[in-house]
Amino acid sequence: MPVSADQYRQIGRACAGAVSVITVLDQASSAVVALTVSSLVTLSFDPPLVMFAIQKNASSFPSIIASKTFGVSVLGHSQMEAAQRFAARDPHKTAGVQFDRGQVLNVPLVPDSLARIECLTQQIVTSGDHSIIVGQVESAVTQDGQPLLYFARQYGSFRPL
Repeated sequence: MPVSADQYRQIGRACAGAVSVITVLDQASSAVVALTVSSLVTLSFDPPLVMFAIQKNASSFPSIIASKTFGVSVLGHSQMEAAQRFAARDPHKTAGVQFDRGQVLNVPLVPDSLARIECLTQQIVTSGDHSIIVGQVESAVTQDGQPLLYFARQYGSFRPL
């Protein structure tokens, strides 16, 4: 028998994750669509692949699924405001926001992020109420700094033991 919904939520609260913003250009409107995730995973070295999960009922789901490219911005500890903004269910959450553009794929990227990654969508796997998006990394720029983390429904940062 599967665990209860409440037990499952407790599992999610026990997992810490780095906070990233996934961005695409909507194919119909050319507007930037953004989604905050804590599920980014480096998947493969050869070829270089990353993956993230998105709920099928997310407002950004149709645009992200339809896009052939996407950007990933791994946020630094001082970028909590961006994480909160792009986690909101507001359809106008990207209005007035200035994004950098990728050098290879022209995807939108959050300025000053620890990593700015440009990906080609390689595979979409649907499982349960989420889809897993796998992207091939075509370009990546990184900088030193502390990551923004998400744990137990709170933002924080890393401190070595």
